[in-house]
Amino acid sequence: MGLDLFFFERAKNAPDESQYDRVGYFRKVNPLLKWVDKHVGLVRNQVLLEVTKAHLQALLSDLQSLTPDNCGAVYPTIDGFFYGYTDYGEHYWKDVRAVTLWVKETLETFDFERDRLMFYAWW
Repeated sequence: MGLDLFFFERAKNAPDESQYDRVGYFRKVNPLLKWVDKHVGLVRNQVLLEVTKAHLQALLSDLQSLTPDNCGAVYPTIDGFFYGYTDYGEHYWKDVRAVTLWVKETLETFDFERDRLMFYAWW
């Protein structure tokens, strides 16, 4: 058991029952869960939530602004026995780098005009 965070894509014109393709995955990166819940919409277990280009741009801006002094306010961790770390140590900053890289690459390559980007959390 744990916290698994997925990003999926599907063509906007695809039928509702069509499959999504996975374009991102993070394990136990609970600050990302908290950020999406605060800035995109209520995150519920195993429920898709659409993420726009503007959302990703805002996330990138927040990630790039992080310092040891502001990280607890801008991109905070959350408690939960299966959510992973809650401190702002090495694992936190490693995950910040990984999410930042994914967001940059996604903003450069994802076609938001053609496809929908969906966030999905499983715990």
